Amino acid sequence: MRKFLKKFRLGDQYLRYLFSYMTVLLIPLVILTFFYSSRFMKKFYDEIFETVDLELVQLGTQIENQWNSMQSIVNQLALTGTINQASSAQTPLNLSPVITYLSGFCSANPFITDIALILDGQDYVSTSQTTCQKDYYFQHILQFPDKSGPAFQDQLLLYNTPVCLPSQKILNLGLNSNVEDMLLFVFPVFTDYQKREGAILFFVKDSSIQDFWSQKLQNYQAQTYILDQHGTVIVDSQVNSNAMADDGQDYIIRSYVSPSNHWSYQAYLPDKQATFSQVSAIMGEFLLAIIIILLISSFTIYVLQKVNYAPVRRLWDKAKRLSPEGSSKNELVDISNALDFLSNQNDTLSTRLAGSLTAVKNQRLYRLFSGNYGSREDFNLDCQELDLSLPNPYFAVIILMFHQQTGDLDVLSQEIKAFFKDSCTYYYLHNFHSNQIVLLTNITSPSISLERAFEKLQGFLQKKYNYTTTVGIGCITDSTEHIAQSYMEASSALDYRFVKGNGTVIRFQEAGTFQTPILYPHQDFEALKNSLLIHNEQAIHSSIQNIICFMEQNQMPLYLARNICFDLIHMVNEHCQVQKDSSSVSPIRLSGMETAQEIIQMLRQWSEKLHDFTAGSSKKAAIDDVISYLNANCQRCDFSAYEAALQFHMTLPAFSKFFKDSTGQNVMDYTIYLRIQKAKELLSSTDLPLKDISEQVGYYNVSSFTRRFKLNQGITPSEYRKASSKRL
Repeated sequence: MRKFLKKFRLGDQYLRYLFSYMTVLLIPLVILTFFYSSRFMKKFYDEIFETVDLELVQLGTQIENQWNSMQSIVNQLALTGTINQASSAQTPLNLSPVITYLSGFCSANPFITDIALILDGQDYVSTSQTTCQKDYYFQHILQFPDKSGPAFQDQLLLYNTPVCLPSQKILNLGLNSNVEDMLLFVFPVFTDYQKREGAILFFVKDSSIQDFWSQKLQNYQAQTYILDQHGTVIVDSQVNSNAMADDGQDYIIRSYVSPSNHWSYQAYLPDKQATFSQVSAIMGEFLLAIIIILLISSFTIYVLQKVNYAPVRRLWDKAKRLSPEGSSKNELVDISNALDFLSNQNDTLSTRLAGSLTAVKNQRLYRLFSGNYGSREDFNLDCQELDLSLPNPYFAVIILMFHQQTGDLDVLSQEIKAFFKDSCTYYYLHNFHSNQIVLLTNITSPSISLERAFEKLQGFLQKKYNYTTTVGIGCITDSTEHIAQSYMEASSALDYRFVKGNGTVIRFQEAGTFQTPILYPHQDFEALKNSLLIHNEQAIHSSIQNIICFMEQNQMPLYLARNICFDLIHMVNEHCQVQKDSSSVSPIRLSGMETAQEIIQMLRQWSEKLHDFTAGSSKKAAIDDVISYLNANCQRCDFSAYEAALQFHMTLPAFSKFFKDSTGQNVMDYTIYLRIQKAKELLSSTDLPLKDISEQVGYYNVSSFTRRFKLNQGITPSEYRKASSKRL
C-alpha cells in the first residue's frame, strides 16, 4: 500500500511536469505553424505579384517602344519629304516611290502589318502594297463589319492626336481576303504651319500583340487587358472577352499604369488556379506533419520523463540532507532551499569571480607594490596579456583620501585617469581602504610636478562632486623594488594631514620626518646579505636579531621602522624562495601599523618561524618539469610567469633566462604558442563562439585574443575558421 501511494504521489508530480512540457512544446509549434503558414503564403503571393508586375511593366515597355517606333516612322516620312511627294503626286505612278518607302518600313518592323498614308487634299491613298483612289479604298479595299468605309473615313478627320482604335474585325484586301482582328494606330500629319494635312494608319494584328504576352502570365492563367488613357479596352489576351465575366471565379487584379501615355495594363489572376491549389495542398501536408511531430514528441516526452525523473528524486534526497530548514513534501521547495543555502554561502566568491580580470590586474599590481618585480621589464613580461605595462622609467605612489562618502570608487578612478589624459600612465588600486584610492604613476622625468597636478585634480573633484580630498605623495623612484617604499612614504605623508590639515597635497619630503636624524643599520644589512649568499643559517639568524635589536634600541620615526622592516623581509624572501608564501609582509600591512613597537613585535614573531634557508638553493629545476607545468597551466586566464618562476623557486629574470637557455625561446612566446595551437584546434573542430574559445585558451576578452591571434597567424580567428571549414 505504501509503495502504491508513493508511486501515485510521484505520478501526480510527473503529470504536472508532463503538462508543463507539453505546453512548452505546443506553444512554439502553434506559433511556428501560424507564422510559417502566414509568412509562406504571403511570400508566395508576393513573389507571384512581383513577377506579374514585372511582366506587365515589360509588356507596357514593349508597347511603348512600338508606339515610339510608329511615331518615328511618321517623323521620317515628314523629314524625308515623302508626305510632300505624295501630296503633289498627279497620277498613281508618281506614288510608286512612296509605296516602296512604306513597304520598307513594314519589312523592317514585323509588328506592323500594313501602313496607309491618307492625305486630306489627295485623291489617292498610298499603302505599303499599292495605291488607289481614296473612295475606292474605303468602299472596297478596307472593310469593317460594324461600320462603313466612308464613315470610318469621316472619323479619321476627327483625330488631331495619335490614337489607337480598339481591336476589331477588319478586311484589308490589300493584304489578303481574310477578316482578321486588328488594331489601328492613327497618327495625324501636320504641315509646317501645324495645319492638319492627313493621317497615317498603322495596321497591327492582334496576334502581334499576343506575342508580347509572356509565358509566365500564361502559366498563371492570367487574363491580360490593355486599356487606353480613357479606360477603353484596346486588346485583351482572351479569345472571348466576356469569358471572365461568365466563369464565376474570384480574381486577383494586378495593374500597371504607364507614366508616359497613361495606358493601363491589367492582369486578372484566378484565385483558384492550379498553382495556388498546389500551395494549399503543401500547407495541408505541413499541418499534418506538425500534428504527427506533436504526437511523436508527446510520446517521447512521456517516456523520457519517466527516465529523467529518477535523478530528480535522488537530487531531492541530497537536498533534504543539505538544506538547513529541514525537508517538506515538495521536492522543488527542498531543492530550492538547498540552492539558496549554497548561493548564500558562495555569495562572496561569486562577487570576486564576476570581476576576475580586475582581480588579476590588482593581484599583479599588488605584487608590484610589494617589491616582487626586480625591474619594470619583469612586470611588463608578466602582464603583457593584461594590457598592463610600465613604459616610462620613473615611478611614484600617490594616495587620495576622501573625507565624504563616495560612490563607486572604480568609476571614480577611471574618471581620474581620464582627467590626466595621456600625460602620465596611471594604475589604481582601491581595495585597501574604503575611502582611499591608491595611484601608481609612471612618468618620463623626475622633474614633473606631481603636487601641482594633484592640486588641479582636487579642484576638479571639489567642483564636480563636492568631494574634499587629502593627497599624500611618495618620493619618485627609478626602481620597481622601491615602489613599496614610495607607497609607505605616501602613507606617511598622508598621516601628516593631522598637522597640515585636510584638503591639502602633502609630499613626503615636507612631512616633518627629516627633522629626526636618519638611522639605518647598513652594516647589519650587509652582514645579512653575505650570510644569505653563503647560506649560513646561524649567521642569518644572528644578523636578523641584530637588526631587530637596532630598531628596539633607537628611537626612530615610524616611516623608517616600516622601511627597515620591509627591506629585511624582502631581502630574506629574495634569497630564500621557499619562505616567500609563508612570511611575506606587504607595505600595505606595514602602513596599517601605527607604532614602531608594533612593527618590532611582528618582526620578532616572523623571525621565530624562519627555518631551512638552504632549501631553495638545493632544488634544481628540470626543464621537462617546467614545460609540463606550462603545458598544464598556461591556458588559465590568470596564468602568470611570475607564479611559474615561484613554483620552481626562482626569480622571474632567472626563470626566463633558465627557460631560454634550455629551449631557445622566451617563456611568454612559448606560452602564446601553446595558446594559439589550442585555439586553432578549437576553431577547426568545434562551433564554440569566439568568446568561449578565448576564455578556454587564457584570454579574458575576445579583443585581446583576436589581436594576439592575428599578430601570430596573420589572420583573424574568424578567417582561420572559414579557411579550415573550406579545407574540410
